[in-house]
Amino acid sequence: MQLMKTAKVLTILFICLALPLGAQIVKADERLSIGTASTGGSWYPLGGGVANMINKYIKGYYASAHPSGASIENIRAVMKGSDALALSMPDAAFHAFEGKGAFEGKPQKNLRGLFSTYPVDIQFYVLAESDIKKIEDVKGKKVAVGAPGSGTEKMAQYVLRVYGLTYDDIDEQFLSATETTAAMKDGNIDVGIVTLGTPAPTLMDLTTQRDIRFLNIEPETAQKINKDFPAYFPRTIKAGTYKNMKDDHHTLAWMGLFVVKADMSEKLAYEILKAVFDHKDELDKIHAKFKLITLETATNGMSIPLHPGAVKFFKERGVLK
Repeated sequence: MQLMKTAKVLTILFICLALPLGAQIVKADERLSIGTASTGGSWYPLGGGVANMINKYIKGYYASAHPSGASIENIRAVMKGSDALALSMPDAAFHAFEGKGAFEGKPQKNLRGLFSTYPVDIQFYVLAESDIKKIEDVKGKKVAVGAPGSGTEKMAQYVLRVYGLTYDDIDEQFLSATETTAAMKDGNIDVGIVTLGTPAPTLMDLTTQRDIRFLNIEPETAQKINKDFPAYFPRTIKAGTYKNMKDDHHTLAWMGLFVVKADMSEKLAYEILKAVFDHKDELDKIHAKFKLITLETATNGMSIPLHPGAVKFFKERGVLK
């Protein structure tokens, strides 16, 4: 035992003698884990890009992104403290904060938003020659509502309810976005509903072979939806985005959110945002979608309270008043 104590003292003495006069032992960087989603999607490289920015521009921290089961798993990890920040769909964040859905009876009131990412649009579309002119006209029609249990299906059901429609009123088809495109090409469905970033490759492919027309969610209706459910916000897709698209298309979108716990320091939250938005060009090079992340839209669709560090940053940059 005495030999072990002596060895320990000698080791400390050796380290101290090896240091230059006046030098201090430097504390290791604080590690920040970032929850994303599967490696096949765009959230994983987005988390990696933000991690690189933290490592490059914020002293004293080392961040790394990891794949995960996405929104619900990520929120739980942030609240437990195993992840410092993570990505989430806005409806999952909203339900967590309010204690609904997967968080029924367990509201996560310490969940905070850092910033919104890029828009994902819901689009109802038909063939150009269809007699369906508006969303109310889909009653009795064959409608692709998304894969079972997907974000597309949940959003489709929400919008249909706003227009007084349920699955009892339509012939619902549970198809993915690519399956919906194929079914529309073959004439096996009357209406396609997708939630995709714009321009969506599958719709670009479709419009090279068939003329399609989009069904609007009127701006006033979209505003009412946003007031009731802030996860969804009004968005206009400009004419010409797709081949033979002659008119602006009014719809709804949601944004993936970076979320954190309320006890993250105000300074760190502020510095993360500064690193991201002062060097956005570096993020843009990683993935085409990341060009849609802008300072002007960084609070759009934010469904939970912003972190104080984010409030400070966005007020300084003129995004918030």
